[in-house]
Amino acid sequence: MIIIKSPLRITLGGGGTDLPSFYNQNNGFLISATINKYIYINLYRPFKDFIFLKYSSYEKVWNVWDIKHPIIKKVFERYFHNQKKN
Repeated sequence: MIIIKSPLRITLGGGGTDLPSFYNQNNGFLISATINKYIYINLYRPFKDFIFLKYSSYEKVWNVWDIKHPIIKKVFERYFHNQKKN
């Protein structure tokens, strides 16, 4: 099991302009801050052969390439791509 703890980022302006899909075509501008609240991510291998994601929505997929959330999908794609190199 992997548990990740990250400070909560509050975007005061420009949310989304820090993503490559935006700043590759436009100028990015972002004002944000962190507070003493945290976001936790838990990763563990389930007893089933699927990936179950819970965020503001739910996803149950059989492989990484079927994930709908673009940021989570990119993280998993990068992870699995790096694993193939090793």
